[in-house]
Amino acid sequence: MIAKLIVHAQSRSACIMRAERALDEFIIEGVKTTIPLQKKLLNNRDVRTLNFDNHWLEEYLNKEHKKK
Repeated sequence: MIAKLIVHAQSRSACIMRAERALDEFIIEGVKTTIPLQKKLLNNRDVRTLNFDNHWLEEYLNKEHKKK
């Protein structure tokens, strides 16, 4: 792990906004990161509405992989 991003705010939507901004401002060079994935997840309807379970991410990643 190179870095860990932790955000907090008064509401979930404000937290998501802060996380999106922080990810936009992250600069890490020389290695691949999961920042693009994190941005996609923050914009995903299921994530925003808390409509996920323990297997959701695995299923999401499988669907994304099949699209390619």
